[in-house]
Amino acid sequence: MLKGYAGKLLFVNLSTGVIEEEVPDESLYRDYIGGYGLGARVLYDRMKPGVDPLGPDNMLGIVTGPLTGTPTPTGARYVAVAKSPLTGGWGDANSGGIFGPTLKFAGYDAVFFTGISEKPVYLLVNNGKAELVEAAEVWGKDCYETEEMLRNKHGKGTEVICIGPFGEKVSLVSCIVTEKGAAAGRSGLGAVMGSKRLKAVVAIGDQKSLELADRERMMAARKQHVDALRRPGPGGGSFIDSFHTYGTSSITAGSTHSGDTPIKNWGGIGVVDLPDISTLTGDATIENLDKRFGCWQCPISCQASLKAGTGEYNYPAGNRRPEYETQATFGPLCLNNNRESIAMASHICNLYGIDTISGGCVIAFAMECYENGILTKADTDGIELTWGNHKAIVDMTWKLAKREGLGDILADGVKVAAEKIGKGSDQYAIHIGGQELGMHDPKLFGMGGETATARFHIEPTPGRHTQNFGPSSFSTHIVNAVGCCLFGFMGPTTGLIPEYMAGATGADRSMEELLKCGERILVMRHLFNLREGINPLELKVHPRITGNPPQKEGPLANVTVDAMQQAYWALGALNWDMNTSKPKKEKLLGLGMEKEANELWPGGRTF
Repeated sequence: MLKGYAGKLLFVNLSTGVIEEEVPDESLYRDYIGGYGLGARVLYDRMKPGVDPLGPDNMLGIVTGPLTGTPTPTGARYVAVAKSPLTGGWGDANSGGIFGPTLKFAGYDAVFFTGISEKPVYLLVNNGKAELVEAAEVWGKDCYETEEMLRNKHGKGTEVICIGPFGEKVSLVSCIVTEKGAAAGRSGLGAVMGSKRLKAVVAIGDQKSLELADRERMMAARKQHVDALRRPGPGGGSFIDSFHTYGTSSITAGSTHSGDTPIKNWGGIGVVDLPDISTLTGDATIENLDKRFGCWQCPISCQASLKAGTGEYNYPAGNRRPEYETQATFGPLCLNNNRESIAMASHICNLYGIDTISGGCVIAFAMECYENGILTKADTDGIELTWGNHKAIVDMTWKLAKREGLGDILADGVKVAAEKIGKGSDQYAIHIGGQELGMHDPKLFGMGGETATARFHIEPTPGRHTQNFGPSSFSTHIVNAVGCCLFGFMGPTTGLIPEYMAGATGADRSMEELLKCGERILVMRHLFNLREGINPLELKVHPRITGNPPQKEGPLANVTVDAMQQAYWALGALNWDMNTSKPKKEKLLGLGMEKEANELWPGGRTF
């Protein structure tokens, strides 16, 4: 068995309570590496197509990578995988913190859940032993309380991922939370946990199960890596300096006026509709800073918590500083520049387990419905959902979290909300395939090929802000699969991954070989969707996303992108069929996916 892995997978049937360990064939690790690569292979092999995402046959995986819990900078990630209840296709979401390394130190590379428990439970994984524990004491508790109670119960070294009341109520935009706000936010996977009555996964590990092939080799690569991250850039500061100080909040103000950040539910123009961005600058976001911290052994430590809120928004001390995506959705997307209200909305989402991207998007959608008379004060319980009304944003976030009134309609995302509201509200529901979009406008890249609209609607998880699509995405899939954070691997530092992998596993593999694994991972996730009957070429792309009609002012004036042209460009670069989006047979055979090639193209060779 390759080193660097725990070498065991755990399978939990929540309906029967049966827990089984498996030692996978080494080829699973070699071909799919870990993270959502390993997860996609397991789910594809063990799930039938057409299962109910909220039913017992959907499989939920919590998966680490070979560099999770190693000296690799940013090697702290875990990824949750399942069939998404939002899109009906492949779903994944990842998070940092300390839980991923701890699960691996407890003896397992991944845990997969099927079935539905009769009563609320959590899984306790303690140094090679796993058991289901009744969760009555924490069911109904928010994410902060749940984590604190389970840490106190199981003692020092306990790490927890959990859902809040929002996930318990199977809200489709709910997420999985650890460390009071580190969220596996996308794809609605908190709802999958809630549907299974799985409140939490608790891990306790002493690292004894993790054996590295060459720790000194990894430490040498780490020194080279950190030195590169500390090297001053053109402006004088280093990557580490900037991210340690501000996190991603440093880009919010500039992105708002550059055309990167969607404004006013994708219908506005930053420099016109939100000219005052002084409260969204990086320095403004750290005025109320309490302390900075990071994920497990991360040299960047880009996270921060705030002191207690003052005045109108009295969020508690320790509330996480909102990062860019959260700032953008509850800020410019809602035409809001009140910094304290954004922090409060973020706190509510972290407390209840709401994906902040979808949370801000559904409120922006409701605001536009309110502006156009589709929703009235009678629908909002008297809340004036006017653009930029920060108090209304916070009040509606509370209603969303508790599924009260209009919040109950919004709790399953804009697609479902528009179906329930009717009255033409679907024209204001900005999503692709049911998933709200991340806060980067592809029109900023103009005709930027694979990096623009194709990543939003052809990628197996549509609307994903951290994902490219096409050949340039292969390295991203590698970073995600090995269990690292993308922010630590940008530009030339990505080339260090073969060194880290060799030091961890003992197997020397070239970057070309690893990139082929990245392509195989992309294809595997895509095949999951094809089997579910999803052809991404048929997904509707809202005209606002592509600039139809184009904006008349600002940095995106007169910019229109051709989504289908970009999709065809990317499919051609991948050697996928231009009509069905199926990877060509010779492509699959070249990736060693003979079984899938024959299933997808029966009756002979297709080019």
